[in-house]
Amino acid sequence: MTTRSIVIQDDPSQRRRRWIRLTLAGLGLLLAGLLLGGYGNLYLGLESAWENRSLREQIVAQARQLESLRQWKSDAETGREIDRAALELVRQELAEQQEAIAELEKGVHFYRSLMAPGEQSEGLSVHSIDLKPGQDDDSYQFRILVQQSARKHNLLTGTLQILVHGDEDGQEKAYNLSELSEQVPDPEIRLRFKYFQAIDGELALPAGFTPRTVSAAARSSKPRRVTVEKEFPWSVQEKISDVRR
Repeated sequence: MTTRSIVIQDDPSQRRRRWIRLTLAGLGLLLAGLLLGGYGNLYLGLESAWENRSLREQIVAQARQLESLRQWKSDAETGREIDRAALELVRQELAEQQEAIAELEKGVHFYRSLMAPGEQSEGLSVHSIDLKPGQDDDSYQFRILVQQSARKHNLLTGTLQILVHGDEDGQEKAYNLSELSEQVPDPEIRLRFKYFQAIDGELALPAGFTPRTVSAAARSSKPRRVTVEKEFPWSVQEKISDVRR
C-alpha cells in the first residue's frame, strides 16, 4: 500500500490579504446596509412630511369650508329673520291702516248721521257706549256719545240717564252710572249741544257684580220734547274709538 502525502504551503501574507478582503467585504455590506437604511428612513421621513402637509392642507380647506357653511347658515337665518321681521312689519302696518280706515269710516258714518237725517230718524239719539279696561281691576273707561240728527241744528237741551244691569249674589241688580263713576255726580246727566255731546269718565264695578247690559234713556226739552231709550250689551274693547276726529 502506497502512502500519498499532500503538502500545503501556508503563506502568512496571503492569509492576511484574505482576511483584509473579507473585512472589506463585511464593511462594504455593513455600509451598504447603513446607506440603504438611511435612505429608507429618509424616504419614510419625506413621505411622512408630505402626508402631514397634505393632511394639514386638507384640514385647513375643510375648516374654511366649515366656516363658509356656518356663515351661509348664519346669513340664511339672518335673512329669514329679516324676512319675518319685514313681513310682520308689513302686517302691522296693514292692520294699522285697516284700523285707521275703520275709524275713518265710523267718523264718516257718524257725521253723515248728523247731517243727513234722511238715512235715520230725525232727532235725538244715543249713538254709542264704548268701554275699555281701566287701570285697576273691575275699573273701565267709558265714552257715551249722544247726537242730534236734523236738517237744521238748533241747540238741544235735556238729560241722559245711564243704568248698568247685571247680577249680584244671584239677584238682578242695576246701578246708575252716578253710583259707579266719580265723573258723573248726578243720576241725570245734563245735555246741551247742537250736533253731539260726548260723556267721558271711568267707572268701578262693585265686588261680586257681573254686568250684562247698559241702558240709556235720553230726554230732550228743546227744541222739542223727545224721549229715546236704547240698550247696549256690556262689551269691553281694547280702545275707545274717537269718531269725532
